[in-house]
This record gives sequence, structure tokens and C-alpha cells, in this order.
Amino acid sequence: MKNILLLIVIASCALVIITVFAINLWLQMSDVQISYNGLVAIFVGAFFTILLGAGLMSLVFFSARHGFDEQVDHDLENLLERHKDS
Repeated sequence: MKNILLLIVIASCALVIITVFAINLWLQMSDVQISYNGLVAIFVGAFFTILLGAGLMSLVFFSARHGFDEQVDHDLENLLERHKDS
């Protein structure tokens, strides 16, 4: 239990340090101008990336909860024989 708590504390500290570093780096780039089209492209890209990740994770949960993971046929020889026949 103490190891997990220590790992959580270390991960949280690392996250805070990385966030502070990223904000500092972003503020140092104040002379870089991003056009309106660039901001739209960043927003659309981030939105669809999050949407894709959420969709894939929901498919993983759906597959696991409805038993599709147990229905996988691991017998490769049978699968190859069925494929040859068709």
C-alpha cells in the first residue's frame, strides 16, 4: 500500500513539474503569433483526437462487457483450414 501511495505522489509531482515547465515554455514564446486559422486547426485536431480516443475506449469497454473477448478463436490451424475451403 505504501509503494502505491509513493508512486502516486511521485507521479503527481512529476505532473506538476512538467505542467509548470510547459506553461513557462509557452509564455516564453510570446513573440510567436498564431493566426485564427492556426487556432482553429489546433482546436479541431485536439477535439477529434480526444473524440477518437474516447470512441476507441468505449469500444474496448463494450467488447469486454458483452463477452466479445471470450469469443476469439485461438485455433489457428482450424482457421486456416476453413479459409482454404472457402
